[in-house]
Amino acid sequence: MTTSHSASRAPAQAGNALPPDTSELEMSLAAVELAIATLGHTLTRPDIAAIEAASTTLHDAMRAAMNSFAQVARRGTMPLALRTRFAMANGQIAAQREALFRATSIVEQGLEILIPRPMAETSVYSASGASQRGPGRMIAAS
Repeated sequence: MTTSHSASRAPAQAGNALPPDTSELEMSLAAVELAIATLGHTLTRPDIAAIEAASTTLHDAMRAAMNSFAQVARRGTMPLALRTRFAMANGQIAAQREALFRATSIVEQGLEILIPRPMAETSVYSASGASQRGPGRMIAAS
């Protein structure tokens, strides 16, 4: 009787491929989504250590999700809903990276205004620049 039960399951598994188990990937993806949200919140505070920790957590969560994604993909077809969530997470990370790059540029520009870099001695606008420049040419207006 046991053999007929297992025999009845065998054709169903062979004929209809079961979708791969995605529970590990779903948990990994949820960890990535949480890490993205945490990093986004942390970036609004002036706590460098917390930002570094949140960034590391996101990096680790993303690495684990990529491993889970590869395992599920090897076992079968990836469900569309998970592909969409994964693509959304990648888009959110790209948006955060772009926002961070812009904020860094603004800070660097502000620092450049507050603390200008010393000009090279060969610059025209430096203290010794006028003597190195030469007399120049006068053009008479006619």
